[in-house]
Amino acid sequence: MKRKVGAGLLLLASVAVAAETPNLPFGSWSHASQGPILSPQGLRWESAGTFNPAVLFHEGKFIMLYRAQDTAGTSRLGYAESTDGIHFTRRPEPVLAPEAKKTAV
Repeated sequence: MKRKVGAGLLLLASVAVAAETPNLPFGSWSHASQGPILSPQGLRWESAGTFNPAVLFHEGKFIMLYRAQDTAGTSRLGYAESTDGIHFTRRPEPVLAPEAKKTAV
């Protein structure tokens, strides 16, 4: 569910939607899907876990940044887009990844 906030829209939760109820400030919550919106995949940079998503609605689509972890425990940031807020298409490579510090020779 989206709520108008200033000039933009705020997505209240990617895994739950709020139903309108007068007694709760954001309504009552229910699951929007039977499983996770985003799960670990593949054998590379997001194989061990996907965590801490942040989602915003911009120019007609939902944009998600999320932390992903490989089997060595290294975290990277991934990017995914959706038109419905449930089914996301991920970029194949992370948008932010650690690099080894270069030392002067």
